Amino acid sequence: MTSSRSDKSSESRPDFMVLLGLAPPYALEDVKAAYLVRAKELHPDRGGSPEEFDALQKAFEQAKKYLDFRSDRRGWIANQMTSYLGTQEMIERLEQFGAEVTSDAIDWLKKSFGDFAQLTENVISIRLEGSTQAEEMIRYMVEQQSELGSLTRLELPNCKISDAAVLELEAFQQLLHIDLSGTPVGKDATWIVDSILGLETLDLRGTRVGWWMRRKVRSVLQQRMEVRPHSPFGQA
Repeated sequence: MTSSRSDKSSESRPDFMVLLGLAPPYALEDVKAAYLVRAKELHPDRGGSPEEFDALQKAFEQAKKYLDFRSDRRGWIANQMTSYLGTQEMIERLEQFGAEVTSDAIDWLKKSFGDFAQLTENVISIRLEGSTQAEEMIRYMVEQQSELGSLTRLELPNCKISDAAVLELEAFQQLLHIDLSGTPVGKDATWIVDSILGLETLDLRGTRVGWWMRRKVRSVLQQRMEVRPHSPFGQA
């Protein structure tokens, strides 16, 4: 029975606390100390991978937000409200371009505190299809870069867009998937693969990019996926 209770306690810990190696009760000093220890282990300069180090940094930020919420819920809500209203204004503008916007909130808040999670809403996916306003939207996105830190998917099928506009997406290093199918982009647009090292897929079907270059892009992305380590969040 003791083992069962222990297992349940471990399972209830937020993923970011698991990654930091912490168990309840949580304190900010412990979070900072655990982060420094893990940072020394995972820093790329010490042989760690950029992906693991990035995951650690995100876990550290999530852990601080978690403690802020629990220690001063009223103050936390007030601080989040400004960010939430800014995000809603940005989503409304993206929708005016004709885009479909998908957003999500912090997982542990959704599980534990319901409606409060809405205040942490972040844009994770944007889709704009068959539009002549894609370049204008990208310029707006770059201006709002700080509000789009969770964006991992951008789909622009059949949009009118130039190679230069595609390369502006370098501002979003967290992007994993880009769909340019049916657009008039050419070979120069493929440089985005080298500009966003975390990119996993780039759909170039129906573009002016030749079959050989499309094949090369697929090969590079496939090799990238094969050598990429599993996310630490998947480790128990």
